Amino acid sequence: MRSKTPALAAPPAPVRQPRAVKRRVRHATHGNWKLVYADFVTVLMAFFIVAWILTFDKLSKIPQRDMSCITAMAADLKKQIEADSRLTRGKIPIDIELLPEGLRLTLLDNNQPMFQTGQAVLSAFAKEQFSKIATAVNLCEANPLMIEGYTDATPYGGGVTGYGNWELSAERANAARRELLSKAVKSGRISQVIGYGESRPSLPDDPTNALNRRISITVLPAS
Repeated sequence: MRSKTPALAAPPAPVRQPRAVKRRVRHATHGNWKLVYADFVTVLMAFFIVAWILTFDKLSKIPQRDMSCITAMAADLKKQIEADSRLTRGKIPIDIELLPEGLRLTLLDNNQPMFQTGQAVLSAFAKEQFSKIATAVNLCEANPLMIEGYTDATPYGGGVTGYGNWELSAERANAARRELLSKAVKSGRISQVIGYGESRPSLPDDPTNALNRRISITVLPAS
């Protein structure tokens, strides 16, 4: 009889490791611009708040009595301008600004020329505007005045070492000083007469524009 060969045991089935499931993470980039914009608005708002606080702090240091006088000056000058029927509508020759350092009155060259070309001789039109300015600033005789002259960027033929816009702007500012004195403004009120030449244009993108030629009279707080 044949002996029966014992059956071999089947090898154990391999244990299958669970397959790692890879998940694709989708980055929601479409909303990122909102976060950036929100941060920008927050920073911009903080900047304006700080700027407002600084400006308010400077204005608050000006005595209330002085502020009321400066406000009266601005109102008087505006009334004179509105009453002058000869002025071209939409081209007011005097710009009125209330700044932390005081009331700035700027005579603009946007209506008729203030000076003869390349000279420091006031035109008849400019003298009429200085009469208005003198009447207004004489309402507050305790306030000192600062006079600044500016030119456009049209160069002189003498080169950088010759007579140029620096000299011209200073002479024009001094001509404005003399004109105010002729209108009964006391000489002791003039604290500074400065010529800036073409270095501070009101229109940086158009330096030869006539609006860059101007005279500013700033009424400073009374000491």
